[in-house]
Amino acid sequence: MKFLTLADWTGIVETELFASTYRSYGLATVRYPVLEVAATVEPFENGRGFSLRVHRAGKPRLVK
Repeated sequence: MKFLTLADWTGIVETELFASTYRSYGLATVRYPVLEVAATVEPFENGRGFSLRVHRAGKPRLVK
């Protein structure tokens, strides 16, 4: 498991890579200072927050 702080132009969010995702993509979190992540936003049942479930993390795509 690894905790990450993600930031973009909309703000900052804390997330974690759980065991299976960390096994697959944990090395990328060390190898690249900037990551591209694919994730799902899951709202809390009480409506007072959300979870960000990371599915993939890796080297960012280059924009030309």
